[in-house]
Amino acid sequence: MNQLQITQTVNVLILLAQATGWSAGGAMILKDDRCSVRFEPASLQISIQETGQRWVPVSVAQTNLGPVANLAASATNAGWSFPDEKISVAIAVDGKGMRAHIQSENSGSFTFPIIPGNDSAKAWILPLFEGVYAPCGDVQWTSFLTRSGAMNTTADLTMPFVGLDYGDLTLTYIFTNPFNNKLEFQPSPDKKLEARFTHQFTANHAVKEYGVIILPGKKSPVEPARLYRDWLMQRGELVSFKEKIRQTPEAAKLLGAAHIYLWGGECIHLGDVKNWKQFCQALKGQGEGPGKSAAKRIWSLMTPEAKSFVGRLLMEDWPDHYTERQITAELDRLLRLPDLLGGQSKSGGAVKIPAEICRANCRWLADAFPGLLAEPDTWGDGVSPKMIHQLAAAGFDRLWLGSDSWDGFVNRPETVAAAKKAGFLIGPYDSFNSIHSPDEPDTWETAQFDPALYETGAIVNADGSKRRGFKKKGFVLSPDAARPYVEKRVSDLMNVFHANSWFIDCDGFGDYFDDFSTRHPATQETDMLARISRMKWIRDTFGAVIGTEGCSAGVASTVHFAHGVMTPVIGWGDPDLTDPKSKYYTGGYYPPDAPKAFFMPVPIKEEYRYIYFEPRFRLPLFQTVFHDSVIATHHWSCGSLKSKDLAKTVELLELLYNVPPLYHLSIEEFQTRKQQIQRHYEFFSPLHRQLAESPMTDFQWLKPDHSVQMTTFGDTIDLVANFGRSDFQFQKLTVPFGSILAKWRDGQKPLLFTP
Repeated sequence: MNQLQITQTVNVLILLAQATGWSAGGAMILKDDRCSVRFEPASLQISIQETGQRWVPVSVAQTNLGPVANLAASATNAGWSFPDEKISVAIAVDGKGMRAHIQSENSGSFTFPIIPGNDSAKAWILPLFEGVYAPCGDVQWTSFLTRSGAMNTTADLTMPFVGLDYGDLTLTYIFTNPFNNKLEFQPSPDKKLEARFTHQFTANHAVKEYGVIILPGKKSPVEPARLYRDWLMQRGELVSFKEKIRQTPEAAKLLGAAHIYLWGGECIHLGDVKNWKQFCQALKGQGEGPGKSAAKRIWSLMTPEAKSFVGRLLMEDWPDHYTERQITAELDRLLRLPDLLGGQSKSGGAVKIPAEICRANCRWLADAFPGLLAEPDTWGDGVSPKMIHQLAAAGFDRLWLGSDSWDGFVNRPETVAAAKKAGFLIGPYDSFNSIHSPDEPDTWETAQFDPALYETGAIVNADGSKRRGFKKKGFVLSPDAARPYVEKRVSDLMNVFHANSWFIDCDGFGDYFDDFSTRHPATQETDMLARISRMKWIRDTFGAVIGTEGCSAGVASTVHFAHGVMTPVIGWGDPDLTDPKSKYYTGGYYPPDAPKAFFMPVPIKEEYRYIYFEPRFRLPLFQTVFHDSVIATHHWSCGSLKSKDLAKTVELLELLYNVPPLYHLSIEEFQTRKQQIQRHYEFFSPLHRQLAESPMTDFQWLKPDHSVQMTTFGDTIDLVANFGRSDFQFQKLTVPFGSILAKWRDGQKPLLFTP
């Protein structure tokens, strides 16, 4: 029975109740062949029992709901109302479990269920980032969950369900309306942890309702994810990656691809200068030859600060990279100037396109200083054809390549062309989430539009104020208001560098907003749909492979890949991570060609190691639901090599879940890490090409302490990862500690890998 049928049936029962004068009593029972539900209408205390099993609590009693009216029941359905709250409740058993439907006449909030983590419950099964197993009574997990405050069910939970492990069975709660919800973990009166689910009925919904499906399930830590996947499939809402490839053929290049952010998008890089002493002497006018006039021109345009670095370098016996970077940063600025050559190219034509400006200016500079600079066709760092050629020469034939902006691709579109020729996916970072004033001094390029949109495009709160943007700068931009700007920006950029992928920050994260603007009103649901619509437009207009930050379940049918599911942003707001004096300092955003925030490995604080990386608490919930639909990996702030002491654990988890690694590379970093990345790729890539389109069909702990874990994909292969401290025997094969075994079920030779 679907939700509409339940509601219709209960409406009939309520009419019957009004005619017969039924009133609320004590506990009542609904029953079918599969299970029984015992409930008290006045308190919403509910328990469920599978046939032949014990009773399990669904929701604890509430005392503030007011009197009950219009109670009506049949063998499998019941309905009643709380007149004081203008709330109607319908529940039913339907052959699988229990369904509840809550509807309100007014705006406001309503709490149900209140999920108990009682003495018989072993652990919470929660879709926090990839998925976690939080033991009931564990002090650190209790602290983390209570300190997390109100979680919504589109962003804080990647999927709108909660599970409980009862040892011999599981209980799963699926929230059928994922919007305007909050889940709060709080101590119960008996000091146990309970989860309070509250839905906000907002004025901008004509029909104010939500539903909860409660399903008993078998003994498995990923059973709640399996049940949620089944629910999606029944609704036709799970789109396979095979179907996505049929729609966007370029997406096939994600199979087996490592994900890499390239850094260093300057027109000239410090490594492009062959002799820094002689170059700076010539630049300062202390040399002779054809570069004299060019040096004079460059020197006249340089800032006083940059000139001081030239002088400093000439006085140093061994120039340091910091000084060289300051000079090349200034040269990079000048090489982008349309009038560096007096506004004309060498051929006499006006230079208007940024790539042509950069190319012409670089050639002019190289010709002016013969022997001191490399050939300009080889200039650049990570965002350059040179980098692409090095990756291809190292044996990588499937990669997703991104950048922190589109700037490097605009100035060097030949990088994109080289990547596509090598068979890679490549595209820029983009975002339409924030809008800043054109006069904002500390802004970023994606948040700049025009004064008219800044005045009219912000999302408006219920109180009439404009919703502040990221880091409290500017405002959150309405996706409806932004749409024309999306199409113009992406079209203009595609005309310059023709990317075959596009990464759109925020759109898939799940932070959706009610917009009370009269110009562009929206609910959280229509906000999400507008974001999905623009991602589809980019995908379908340009055949581009679409990625996003995080992956709220609602966008999974649209996007191809997601960054931030395997490992999310960690420790936001923790001063230990932003204090340069702290040993846990994650690093700043310098140097621009290799920002330490992304490149510098750091130790992980124990509290974060315990919550985010400890294998015994990790569960592949997202992969159980979406492995054959969305390719998901780490947030770029927590790449595969970011952890100094947990890199091997991260690598094993990636391989066990069959998800790609994520790296940050410049040319120098690639040379340092090349062999390590190649080893991982040689094991991961063939497996991922074979398994990425297959569902994850099983997950098991092979030892009681969870130190050995197994995933199964389709009916093809078992992957066994040993996180323990001793070897493990699996089907007559030895899995050494710190290693992973790939064992095919058709007898193919197994493979073993040790990070």
